[in-house]
Amino acid sequence: ASRPVPPVAHPLLKKRGEVDVVIIGSGAGGAVVAKELAEAGLAVVVIEAGPRFNPYVDYISDRTDFEQFAKFAFKKQKQRDVYTVGSAREFTYTRVKGVGGSTLKYAAMSPRLHESDFRTYSEDGVGADWPITYADLEPYYARVEYELGVSGPGGEEANPFDPPRSTPFPNPPHPFNLASHAIKRGAQSLGLHLVREPVSIPSREWKGRPACVGAGTCHIGCSIAAKSSMDVTYIAAAEATGNIEIRTECTAFQILMGTDGRARGVLYFDPEGREQEVLARAVVLAANAVETPRLLFMSANGRFPEGLANSSGLLGKNFFEHIAIFAHGRFEERLDPWRGTPTGGMIQDNYATRSSNGFARGWTTIVTANSHWPLGMARRIPGWGAAHKNRVRELFGHSVCVASIGEQLPDERNRIMLDPTVKDSFGLPAPRLVNELYDNDRAMEKAIRRDLTDVLEASGAKEIWKVDYMPGQSSHYLGTCRMGNDPQTSVVDAWGRTHDVRNLFISDGSVFVTGGSVNPALTISALAARTAEGLIRAFKEGTL
Repeated sequence: ASRPVPPVAHPLLKKRGEVDVVIIGSGAGGAVVAKELAEAGLAVVVIEAGPRFNPYVDYISDRTDFEQFAKFAFKKQKQRDVYTVGSAREFTYTRVKGVGGSTLKYAAMSPRLHESDFRTYSEDGVGADWPITYADLEPYYARVEYELGVSGPGGEEANPFDPPRSTPFPNPPHPFNLASHAIKRGAQSLGLHLVREPVSIPSREWKGRPACVGAGTCHIGCSIAAKSSMDVTYIAAAEATGNIEIRTECTAFQILMGTDGRARGVLYFDPEGREQEVLARAVVLAANAVETPRLLFMSANGRFPEGLANSSGLLGKNFFEHIAIFAHGRFEERLDPWRGTPTGGMIQDNYATRSSNGFARGWTTIVTANSHWPLGMARRIPGWGAAHKNRVRELFGHSVCVASIGEQLPDERNRIMLDPTVKDSFGLPAPRLVNELYDNDRAMEKAIRRDLTDVLEASGAKEIWKVDYMPGQSSHYLGTCRMGNDPQTSVVDAWGRTHDVRNLFISDGSVFVTGGSVNPALTISALAARTAEGLIRAFKEGTL
């Protein structure tokens, strides 16, 4: 049956009936690919499920009553964004749909993976080795850091556990606040190193955007566009070329395939719920590690009855996140932990495997300004009346949170699949998330709890509470379309090209083989820059 013509068409689409590349998603992966391709002269259409936000108009972080409206920032649509959980315990799936993806909400922590992260099986006998090395990815890390204006330490302030760098950080580090200084003293007494973590928040004016003013409200949108979310960096640069069109509030639901076994384009619902299509010479999935396998499952056909590009049978499997445990401490002195960026330093002494631990791999400890504002604190504290008021007065400005980014190992039992009964607002199968901690993860969880408590005690905390693991709260979802050299044990190759469909690429956290113990956004973007390079080369060489 014929389909209606899209309401707004790319100029090149009008001329020849197809664009060069269609990208699904505009976050840390999709935005980078879009910019690189557009600057290379390719015609690109981006399908984005969410709206476009104007930082200067739509964000409320510069209002005195911002806490009252914070829960409405990037608010999910209950039925559109429905998901189910197949684990024994609840799992919170947090993401943002909008131009820029979850970088609109992220805290912008931007550390690199370590060298050992790419060879965990060779070194520690767990997980699997990546098909690339840290050295392969290093130039792309440097390129992305420059584009984002990453601020980080160097010289005597540098992280002693950092992997080798070819270039210094583009911008100097942000200063520590009082809370971080208190934790640093405690860490030093334990022989640990609290260093300023790299963040994609320029500490000085960068590429026409202002320097950070330290409001600490990055997770509800930066109202001065200082935070380097993808909309004000890579997307802005891509749109400046004139070679890209972004179709917002459009939901992709199927990859179109030709009889030659190549992808032909994408079917999607437009903002009015009408079915549309866009044809392209190549397709890039960058929808995140839940939505990308979901879309491939929904694109099953006669050749791939168990999901498109799933000859390995691994599509959706090896779903992992980071073990996020939060511990709070009360201090006698006023520390005002909300001042500055949302994170205030990291400790990586426990990053690598230690035989004395009795488990493989490790974690990063961070200082976080997690919910330390007046209203958020008052809501979390139990009680009523004068006792409640006194408790809020006692804790406000005096509590500090330290948290972990622990490495959960990939396991095929943890997976994304289609729910057999629950549908979203479009009538599409909802994603079903299965994620459990297994032996190595649980042993690490116990060690992290002890470590966070030790750090707070050494720093002078008079009271410690809520040392809790919160499944899904890391918001780092990875591994469901892992990369590798062997088509039988991976979904994509070392460049992000699916083994089964030569012009179908994946560029998001789903291609991760292991996750290390750092925030994944910078690595997603570095991999995306590399994938874009490979895709451009394929166009030039005619190997699509």
